[in-house]
Amino acid sequence: MDMLELRLGKSEGRNSNIMRTSFFPVLNLVKALQEKKIATMEELKKALGTQVDMTVFRKLREIEYCTSYSHRGKFYAMKAVAEFDARGLWTCREVHFSRFGSLVETAEHFVVNSARGLRSSELSGDLQVQTKDALLTLNSQGRVVRESITGCYVYFSPGPEKRRHQVLGRQLPDPHQPFVSLWDSSGENPEEIRAGIFLFFSTLNERQRRLFSGLEALRLGRGGDRRIAEMTGMDVHTVARGKREIQSGKVEEGVRRRGGGRRFVEKKSRE
Repeated sequence: MDMLELRLGKSEGRNSNIMRTSFFPVLNLVKALQEKKIATMEELKKALGTQVDMTVFRKLREIEYCTSYSHRGKFYAMKAVAEFDARGLWTCREVHFSRFGSLVETAEHFVVNSARGLRSSELSGDLQVQTKDALLTLNSQGRVVRESITGCYVYFSPGPEKRRHQVLGRQLPDPHQPFVSLWDSSGENPEEIRAGIFLFFSTLNERQRRLFSGLEALRLGRGGDRRIAEMTGMDVHTVARGKREIQSGKVEEGVRRRGGGRRFVEKKSRE
């Protein structure tokens, strides 16, 4: 009888220890993340009163959380506390978080949804971390496509139709960069520059003038068609047509379309 009681007592003591070590209120984790906003694994283990990483991960799964895409993902935060901007990014004490997850997942989202593809340097500027390795990983997995544009590698969406539009956008000026048209000449001799532009313009054939004018109108933005037409003496509809050709990526071959120009005069034989 004494032996049985002793065994039961040991069993109850063992169960009691298990209960004590396995009971870690998730509210302690929530409180720590609310106070600190971001925390490392060591700080979270201290808040829970455990030395086991897996215990923290089990508790994190009970709340919506995110890990940093910078600092090798060593920081954690609650999504309810994170203040993501319109791009889905949030920085707290120089630690960067993304609504889309890790650095690789964030890089994929930015590339696929960009209007003109992204170079590594451009994406690094947006995310404020080096992104070259992440982009190479995505490219090797077929999740983005890398192409050389004017001697620089640019990363595009793997979808053919989306990529076609991105490549076209890459060939046009960046709308977020300030631009001054060639016709808005400035400098020491603006009149000489303007005269040089007109001289160059006069050497172009009809098709080239149309496309050049359309490109300049596109670069000028709203009202560019009429402004370029006034400067060049071209018909505003011709300028608009050149702009449409550039935007569509389908440039008509030849100086004129087949059937264009004056009609031939038939010679009538004298009777």
